[in-house]
Order: sequence, then structure tokens, then C-alpha cells
Amino acid sequence: MKNFIISGIILLLASCGQNTEFQIPAEQTRFMNYVKYIRNAINSSNEANRSIQLNNGVLLTKAYVKDTLSLKFDSWHATLVEIIEKPASIEINLSIPLDPSNKSAQKSIILSGMLQISKNKMIQGLKVGDQVKISGNFIEKEGFIDIDNYSDYKFSKNVFDNPEFKIELISIEY
Repeated sequence: MKNFIISGIILLLASCGQNTEFQIPAEQTRFMNYVKYIRNAINSSNEANRSIQLNNGVLLTKAYVKDTLSLKFDSWHATLVEIIEKPASIEINLSIPLDPSNKSAQKSIILSGMLQISKNKMIQGLKVGDQVKISGNFIEKEGFIDIDNYSDYKFSKNVFDNPEFKIELISIEY
């Protein structure tokens, strides 16, 4: 009986540690749910209303990023999708799945950032598929927040099926 109780306590402590390690910040969850809500509303609308809802969704999401998130994210969980080395910089693309059943970069929120070559230590040792925690800022240029479709083959007319946001990456850890 004593071994059973000790085993139970060890199992409980081990599972508590695992849950806190993978807990997604509430701010990230709210943003994911916001984007999913808009995506689903657009995808379920008829053709006549689709473009109006899409335009409104883009405007509302830009306002959400600016006003609610204050253009910042802290300790968000993401998956490294790709690292593209360029002559003067390194492009980093990170994925946040919109649906738990889909872990691919398609149908996910993509956060895309550029690092100067001098900051390559920030990503040293990382490889595609790594689960990371990231902090940074959404990029705003002259009041404009860029929301684009990440997919190269444009599988959808709804940018919220696979939205890409430009970011400044401040930290990345795994």
C-alpha cells in the first residue's frame, strides 16, 4: 500500500511538471481563437458576403494586434517551420496551429521574422520541427500591420486559413 501511495505521488508530481511546461499563454490562446472565429465565419459565409467579411476580418484583426496585444507577444509556443539564409539576413518562419489536429504550417498562424546575420546565435542549434517559446513584436510600418497568406499555392481565398504576420523576434528558446 505504501509503494502504491508513493508511486501515485511521483506520478502526480511528474504530470504537474509536464502540464506547466506546455501550457500555452492565455493571450496566445485568445489570439488563436480570435483568428479561428474570423476564419470560420468567412468560410461559412456565402459568396456575396465573403469579400465584405474578409475585409472586415482583416481590419478587426489588425486592430486586435495593435490595441489588445499592443503589438507584442511573450513566451508564445510555436513550431519552427523554416530557416532561410539570405546574404544579409536570416528569415525565420514559425507556426502556431489553429486546430489541434493539424500540426502542419498550412492552416496555421505563421509568424515570420528577419534576423540580422549577427544575431544567428539566437537560432543556433535549432532545426525545422523544433517546439520553441518566442517573444517579440508584431511589425507595424506607418500604421500598417501586414497580414498575408503564407501558402505558396494559395489553397484558399481566405487569408485567415493560413495567415502570416511579420514580426521582430526578440527571443527564442527551447
